[in-house]
Amino acid sequence: MSRYLSAIVILFFLFAGCSQKTPSPSDRTPQYQPFEYEYDYIIHALYYKEHGDYAKAHALFEELYKKTGNPEYRTEAIRLLIASKRYDDASKQLSEAIRKYPENIQLYRLMTLTQLRLNRVDDALVNAKKVVALEPDNLQNIDLLASIYLVKDLNKEAYDAYNAYYVKYHDDTAVVKMASILYHKFKNSQDAIRLLETHSKMVGCSENVCLFLAELYRQNNDLDHLADVYARMYDVTKVNEYAQKAAEIYSYKKEFDKAEELLMESNADDRLLLAIYKHTKQFDNAAKLAKSLYEETSDPLWLAEYGILLYEAAPKKDDPKLLKKVIQNLSQAFKEGVNDPLYFNYLGYLLIDHDIDVKGGIELVKKALKVEPDSAFYIDSLAWGHYKLGECEKAYEEMKKVIEKLGSEDKEIKTHWEKIEKCRSRKK
Repeated sequence: MSRYLSAIVILFFLFAGCSQKTPSPSDRTPQYQPFEYEYDYIIHALYYKEHGDYAKAHALFEELYKKTGNPEYRTEAIRLLIASKRYDDASKQLSEAIRKYPENIQLYRLMTLTQLRLNRVDDALVNAKKVVALEPDNLQNIDLLASIYLVKDLNKEAYDAYNAYYVKYHDDTAVVKMASILYHKFKNSQDAIRLLETHSKMVGCSENVCLFLAELYRQNNDLDHLADVYARMYDVTKVNEYAQKAAEIYSYKKEFDKAEELLMESNADDRLLLAIYKHTKQFDNAAKLAKSLYEETSDPLWLAEYGILLYEAAPKKDDPKLLKKVIQNLSQAFKEGVNDPLYFNYLGYLLIDHDIDVKGGIELVKKALKVEPDSAFYIDSLAWGHYKLGECEKAYEEMKKVIEKLGSEDKEIKTHWEKIEKCRSRKK
């Protein structure tokens, strides 16, 4: 079915009901008159409306109203006047229609819109109040009234309109609009925060409420509350993005236990969880997660991480079986495409430090230094390789660069420096 026919059918039912025959007098409310060609008029009117010929559509709906007395046709005819920007004509017809149907809320809504287009804001306000009086439990009516108050800079009146509705229904949308008025119009972020927090404790922190609350905390740079709001949003929505944002903030604030708990529950960001495990020296957990990531993604980076973490987690680091497994994992990662100086240096230093293949280790360290020639840690690995080969002068020249860059505070660097100095002295 074409877009045109779809629109015709939907609107046809709105105006005429489901029957395919001309309605008999018994099908109608008594004040409406039967009209033999009513459905034909409707179809033609909607065809003109669909194709932007509002004048012809308006004429047909006017004719339908005259023949049947059905006010819905008059209302649609007025809508078409508004669509044609014939606001004065619409205003006149609305005044006549309201006199005849004083309780028809649609007419008052259209009158309010028309008066706003004619810049008759005070008249629009009167009609908006009438809309709310006729149907006070419809939030769209409150929106209409409040928007006019805000146009007139009557901010308190707009707030009070929403508040009257909120007191009855504790509605999420209403409380967000109240908070928006407090923040944007009264420039009072703290009152807006208090309002939203009170609502979230009493009613619940829906996504809309929490999003606005999060934005207020973000603008105030209140990371403590911002993280907690994102965590609440995750509890409500189970959207991983919110868990990830909360965990990032917790990690930044070094509240790793909170971040870890949230990430384990949500599986929102395994990379961040792995970083937390490494930072908190939970190497067993980190190794398991790295292995799982490699199995899930086939990304050799995780295989390289797994190899390193196996070594870091081991209580006995000179175990031949362990060393063999670590070397195999890192070597396989290189075959599968890992080309990162960090991993070249790690395996190179391991081969050097455990006297497995000192020359091979030096070659790997040199590969790392080609990418990052100024890395003090890579230079330290190279110096240690020269020391292991008995090349004390070379080791000393390289190690001197490390001391100039980092000093000798690090325990391992201090040990290397002292041993290389002794080696150099003996050689001399």
